[in-house]
Amino acid sequence: MSRFHSKAAAQGFSLIEMMIALMLGLIVLGAAFVLFVGNLRTFNSNDGQNRVQENARVAYEMLAADVRSTGTTACTRESSVRGVDANSAAFRAPLDGTATSLTAVGVDEMAYRVDPNNSDANRVTLLEASPAASDIFNVNDVVMVCNGSMTGFATVGSISGQQVNFSAKLPFNPADTVGASPASISIGRLRTTTWSVAPNGGPTGSSLYVDLNDGAGNQEAAVGIQPWTLLFHQAQGGNASVYAPATGGSFSYQNVDAVNMLIPIRAIIPGNAPGESNQVNRTIAATVAIRNRTP
Repeated sequence: MSRFHSKAAAQGFSLIEMMIALMLGLIVLGAAFVLFVGNLRTFNSNDGQNRVQENARVAYEMLAADVRSTGTTACTRESSVRGVDANSAAFRAPLDGTATSLTAVGVDEMAYRVDPNNSDANRVTLLEASPAASDIFNVNDVVMVCNGSMTGFATVGSISGQQVNFSAKLPFNPADTVGASPASISIGRLRTTTWSVAPNGGPTGSSLYVDLNDGAGNQEAAVGIQPWTLLFHQAQGGNASVYAPATGGSFSYQNVDAVNMLIPIRAIIPGNAPGESNQVNRTIAATVAIRNRTP
């Protein structure tokens, strides 16, 4: 090997070659950084959209389920409500709403058949041997008892085996099933649920809360729900072709058969570029018919 060739090989890269290599490296690094930032922004945007969609789904499904079952009974909707107590009055007009809250009154979806031969205005006996009555009801629970023609409310005073005793008499005898099948007698727990939009102390500003009126108070159900617009359709006592707010002296919740809900929802993007909003805002609109008032 010649001395000239060995000296040239030992020289390595020239300054110009190193500068070109450095420039090419910076270009590749810059392109990778731009790609990374673009992917991150896309991910954050999709994450915000997913949060909005999830909260929208949760809010709609829970609200719709409560509105749909408002005023439902364990028996037929033709069963007349007896009594002048507060529970009877609430059940006759089972829906109430404002700009920030909605209260629905109904009965748990699970109802239980009653033995017509061992029931009267003071107590009822569950027809099935299981589940145990004490596993279903608690003392002081407000329950609905109904047959094919009458409905009433009572408070559970005590439970003995499958027998549920009331602290005060029902306004009718459920075993009196003239004009209705004896097998139609049922009992279920009265449910009053209040949904409200309130500040949550977080970046979304507010959330949807639910109060089951069981002493536990408000519980957060969906994050980011903003103050909504509720419009009500009245089958009678109002314009049957118009959804209207709950205002005016002629409005009656007793005549409401459907609710239109306009619900704004907000999610926060975990990262955003300077000058860009970190919020994703969407609005869902839905109309829900009250099941037992639908022809």
